[in-house]
Amino acid sequence: MKLVILDGTTSNLPVAAHLLSVAAGAGAEVRYFPLVESRLAPCLGDFECWIKTPGLCRTQDGINDIMQALHAADLVVFLTPIVFGGYSVELKKAVDRLIGMVQPFFHDRDGLTRHVARYRRYARLLFIGVRQGTDEAAADTFRELTAGNAINLLAPSFQTRIVALDDARWAGETEAALLAGLHDTASDPLPPIDRAALFRACEPDSRLDSAALPVKTVAVLIGSARPKGSSTSESLARALIADVEKGGAEVSLVFASQFIKPGRMADAALSTMLNADLLVISAPLYVDGLPALVTRALEWLAQRLGQEPHALRAVAGLLNSGYPEAVHNRIAMRLLRNFARESGLGWAGGLALGGGEIIHGRPLTAVRWLARRPIRALRLAGQALAAGQGIPEAAIQLMARPLVPSWLFRLVARVRWLRHGRRHGVDGQALVAQTFVTLAEPEKVGD
Repeated sequence: MKLVILDGTTSNLPVAAHLLSVAAGAGAEVRYFPLVESRLAPCLGDFECWIKTPGLCRTQDGINDIMQALHAADLVVFLTPIVFGGYSVELKKAVDRLIGMVQPFFHDRDGLTRHVARYRRYARLLFIGVRQGTDEAAADTFRELTAGNAINLLAPSFQTRIVALDDARWAGETEAALLAGLHDTASDPLPPIDRAALFRACEPDSRLDSAALPVKTVAVLIGSARPKGSSTSESLARALIADVEKGGAEVSLVFASQFIKPGRMADAALSTMLNADLLVISAPLYVDGLPALVTRALEWLAQRLGQEPHALRAVAGLLNSGYPEAVHNRIAMRLLRNFARESGLGWAGGLALGGGEIIHGRPLTAVRWLARRPIRALRLAGQALAAGQGIPEAAIQLMARPLVPSWLFRLVARVRWLRHGRRHGVDGQALVAQTFVTLAEPEKVGD
């Protein structure tokens, strides 16, 4: 039995030591990765692990060793404190960079677009979230996130366990789950996809409109790690900003790259957000959730909100997914909503777009016909936000409508991935090559 533990905890929690002890007693072969010591870089969002070095990340910081271990494992444990319903920054950095373990190509799975498997065999997954307090909304979000990761990381089975260290039962619960995972004797059921969940997550707080005050200052966090001026997140944000500024508000941009490490850049970005009336978070979807750097920005911001006076009173979300269906954004939107609630801020609502790579960082005016509905949605949202109101339902519905039919998106995406690969000297067969191969499986798998 081969076990991998990805430990995303950072405060000497006893859970990892307990898991290692149980695994040793069961005779498992263990690879343990304390991620806080690994110092992994955040995902750059450049897709080079698909089109330039298929299956491998070009950043040489240990992530390829982790992927090799995951490929050989029977069971992988994701261990993390629950942060706004999601993972710690340390675990999320690792998860964001596992996309090389699937192919860039898409197919339909149960009515939604998913990536095609690169390998015939994937490990079982066990997610252990350490909670503080009794926030059921965060716990529910964590369960949905882990189920989404189990689907998109192609786990044949998975379990999710949420434990509180002040409850003496945690040791027995984690031991039972680990042994069941090692022996493949238990699996949680996959929940049905609730398509209305996206609209519930996007809906603004009703109390926001009743106490509406015009917004004077707005900070926009661009959550993409791509260079300035090249991301869809920034394109959408700039279209929104145009109408917010027409309403009389002053808008400032901050970027996820400012949160790579503590220091003056991060402090300046945090001050900009703290001194704004409204914070808009415009970010891409990374493996069902928020990018690791966005999580870090929100964690640091939450700490500062609890320590010093601030002007910030509300948060809005503007998310885009590489899948054509906007519903994939539902979990990440809930993470933003949880952040607002836990920080004592109003939730001004959210807009979620599918097929963001169709825009690919271009101004929306350059793809006006395809982006006609997002343009209208952003105009409605910008006007409402400038007035201190929540995002209107009409804007939420407009943004969520597909840019193109899903079947057409998958067909065109295939052609584009093949073209991108050829530009780097990588043919179609190499794009789907199995980077990590064990003796027990064939050398390649078709798409």
